[in-house]
Amino acid sequence: MTCNGNRSEICGGSNRINLYEFGLKDPEPPVPNGWVSQGCYVDSVAQRTLQFGGVVQGAMTNTKCNAACEAAGYTLAGTEYAGECYCDNQLRNGGGPAPDGNAGCDMACNGNATDFCGGSNRLNLFNLFGSSTPNETPTPTGTVPSETATRTNTATATATGLPDGFEYKGCWVDGPGFRIMNFQQPDDQQMTIASCSNRCADAGYKIAGMEYSYQCFCDNVIRQGGSLASDDTQCDMNCAGAAAEKCGGADRLSIWATGELTVVQKPKPQSTDLPGNWKYQGCITDPIDNRVFPWQIVDKTNNSATSCLSKCAEYGYMAAGIEYGEECYCGDLDGVEASGALEVAETECQISCPGNAEALCGGNNRLTWYKWEDDPIYVWNYPSGNAAGEYRFLVGGPVVPLITQPAINGKISLLEKKGTGPPNSTGAYEFDPSLADDIFSTFREMQGITTDIFCAAGLTMPDKAGRQINIGGWSLDSTFGVRIYTPDGVLGVNGTNDWQENVNEIRLQAGRWYPTGMVMANGSMLIVGGQSGSNGPPVPSMEILPKAGGIKYADYLERTDPFNLYPFLVVLPSGGIFILYYNEARILDEVTLDTIKTLPNVPGAVNNPAAGRTYPYEGTQVLLPQHAPYSDPLEVLVCGGASPNPTWGLDNCVSTAPDATNPKWTIERMPSRRVISCMATLPDGTFLILNGAEIGEAGFGLADRPNYNALLYDPTKPVNHRISIMANTTIARLYHSEAVLMDDGRILVSGSDPQDPDWPEEYRLEVFMPPYRLSGAPIPTFTITDKDWENNGTYAFQITSGTTGAIRVSLLGSESSTHGSSMGARVLFPDVSCNGGSCVVTAPPGPYVCPPGWYRMFVLDGPTPSHATWVRIGGDPGELGNWPNTPSFQPLPGM
Repeated sequence: MTCNGNRSEICGGSNRINLYEFGLKDPEPPVPNGWVSQGCYVDSVAQRTLQFGGVVQGAMTNTKCNAACEAAGYTLAGTEYAGECYCDNQLRNGGGPAPDGNAGCDMACNGNATDFCGGSNRLNLFNLFGSSTPNETPTPTGTVPSETATRTNTATATATGLPDGFEYKGCWVDGPGFRIMNFQQPDDQQMTIASCSNRCADAGYKIAGMEYSYQCFCDNVIRQGGSLASDDTQCDMNCAGAAAEKCGGADRLSIWATGELTVVQKPKPQSTDLPGNWKYQGCITDPIDNRVFPWQIVDKTNNSATSCLSKCAEYGYMAAGIEYGEECYCGDLDGVEASGALEVAETECQISCPGNAEALCGGNNRLTWYKWEDDPIYVWNYPSGNAAGEYRFLVGGPVVPLITQPAINGKISLLEKKGTGPPNSTGAYEFDPSLADDIFSTFREMQGITTDIFCAAGLTMPDKAGRQINIGGWSLDSTFGVRIYTPDGVLGVNGTNDWQENVNEIRLQAGRWYPTGMVMANGSMLIVGGQSGSNGPPVPSMEILPKAGGIKYADYLERTDPFNLYPFLVVLPSGGIFILYYNEARILDEVTLDTIKTLPNVPGAVNNPAAGRTYPYEGTQVLLPQHAPYSDPLEVLVCGGASPNPTWGLDNCVSTAPDATNPKWTIERMPSRRVISCMATLPDGTFLILNGAEIGEAGFGLADRPNYNALLYDPTKPVNHRISIMANTTIARLYHSEAVLMDDGRILVSGSDPQDPDWPEEYRLEVFMPPYRLSGAPIPTFTITDKDWENNGTYAFQITSGTTGAIRVSLLGSESSTHGSSMGARVLFPDVSCNGGSCVVTAPPGPYVCPPGWYRMFVLDGPTPSHATWVRIGGDPGELGNWPNTPSFQPLPGM
């Protein structure tokens, strides 16, 4: 926030301060004789316990405040909020000892760190001569500081240097107990009519008010039904910086403004004309150390019940509150009880809304609050028993995999850090789930990786061997690395092939750490983004493998660094390439890679448009199912992410159809905040969201509060009714955890490498058993001979067990899971027809609906899927089977 005394400087923000330290302090004047501490007293911005501001030079101490008040003729002095001084001869507005004793007077004086100067809405109160503290009585006549506030009855002088159109509007009553102008500026011992008026005009206000010689107030309306004083001479104090001008008086404002004044009546809570199904609930306390509602939005100019509640509802929150006039809070109903909030009198919510001067927007630590009634914004499902799924321990592993990638031989590649990982690690293992009962046989240690795959990208190539490729890495040569593995062997029998790598023969054009890869419609591979090694500068560019031309610079990747790593890439049915990075998205031309369409920014947190969806604010992304005849627009779903300052996980999913004429983002609440999560595509067209944390971001030691439960997202249900809360695990899965679908329909859950003493590295492998594997229904089986499909071709298969009443086929693209990104994942439901057990499936059209590559074919009997058979669709149009034709990568599978 800009300083209201110098708009070229920053003066903190919402719940944030700019902190400075000054090594030497001026010596304090001696404590005036006779001042006695009375303890900690309550105070309120709108209803002051002590009415008059004390004039203190330099940093605040209790000694200085007491001296200033005594010089002004007052017998009561109080310090507040570390640097404020107030004076009076009586207690006003019901002020008295704080109910929590001295606990709230907890702020050190900014001029004496060894003493307390009040707190938030708390005064350290002192009484001159130690006499009894007077209760609220008519104010006795007293003197005011002779240097700054001399009272006379001389008519107001004509001011010069005013903003255009400003003219005198009279002497107005201001209190006691209320303010008719909301926005007080810093006290100014050199204040003039022109300086206050220009300060207000520069800040965008039309009205300026001067009070007590050195106080300046700004606003665009006169509030609280304000009225003119009975006599203009009641504004009788000379301006602190111009003795010939009048700057208000005690509880009196000299008002200067442009145009006609608008007077609004005393505000009350807005209980009618509310958006949606919102209902007013009353005024409650808001404990500062345990907020009722967590998401805070600060709007100094337009906050109102209408604007606040509309924002909260848009992001799925069904409870909201407004505080301090300008603060809007969103959350859930259980926050009221969990925070210990108490219902209080409506009069304690006494601050008007800046966006609706006739409505109340809470008070000091007081919420004017509302809840959504009747038809709920969202409904989460709570299945139980087998319907909730189940986590099961599978086997202890030799590796914490950073990348997990199913292979066409039914096994799963587990890739870890090499060089920066455990000693003697080769960086690669192959996991055979059919041997999971034998820890000594289920993992095959693999050789051939010569650089560090730490935070690389992975794909399955569309060549006839289904080779896996790994791209990029941690530093130096690793960032240029291209590593290839040809799957061999079958379940239960080890293969013999290893990984192949030689950066002197095949390397990327630009070194990349945290890149993304995608098989394009033409069968080539697009590699995007990253950094040039460990926390190095950005690599805001794209390149194609096999090498085709040079590097394509992308200014938007440089502009959004470092929040765009592992961007999400998708081949669209329109022929374009969708890319989502940080909180932006666009469509690229598949040939030139130029932008052909920019989408609206991706929604993040209700209070922060700077929230992101890609590393390090890591969310997770999938494509929603495509169904024959594939006429509906393809939709992208992204769940979770993080919002900075403070770094909280996002508690929503967003989806859009990029090819739509005017794509818009749909927001759906999740039951908890999630960052560094994973999302696995299931053969029935649902998606399992699991792993990750509630707070923090991606990186070592940067996240906390693990998410132990899984969520199931079912796109066949209505929006905001799609999420079911599933079974829990007991294992924290944080940074570098993964989840991939196995060929038997279970989800392999692995890893966690936060390098945090609270959350150790996790070597155990689990499986999540979806409900379809716990239902007891027989698992259908089938056979198919032709496993190399052309787009739009028809292929026969035979159901060998299971009923044939409701047969469907799903095709799931081969995936490589890392950092919330499932590169290559896609799910299609093609046309299928059956005559008894003899069925025919029609391959999807291509290559934009179904990019060339390897897919897992599942046959579903109702909700129950078979085990997978791998099929290749669309051939190898990029002729990757003949690449790379160098000695270290032989033999090649050919065409």
